[in-house]
Amino acid sequence: MARNILILGASYGSLLGTKLLMAGHNVTLVCRAKTAELINREGTEVRIKLRDEAVHRAIFSRNLPGKLDAVTPANVDLSRYELVGLAMQEPQYTNHTVRVLMVKIAAAKLPCLSIMNMPPLPYLKRIP
Repeated sequence: MARNILILGASYGSLLGTKLLMAGHNVTLVCRAKTAELINREGTEVRIKLRDEAVHRAIFSRNLPGKLDAVTPANVDLSRYELVGLAMQEPQYTNHTVRVLMVKIAAAKLPCLSIMNMPPLPYLKRIP
């Protein structure tokens, strides 16, 4: 069954998102407006060298079984998602609209996966 996953960050998030798309899950990347427009128009491309391969291969989101879209922090509808990936660098979490979104995600008690060094404070505060 395909899951709907929200990932904050379209750079590191594209790497995690690509793996999830390969598994047939649906991914929404949270990013700036111009980046969201580009991703929604053209998709993403991740170049990676797989085990025992001599050269990098390009993996295009539009060729994968899962569906990809991108939105700005202010346009996220949390009711659509079952899991949140935290994939932004720490300075990006100081942006006001990102901070507001993080507080909403924490309040919604959605499961989160952090692929950064330290989860932001709103997530740490919800640990009993």
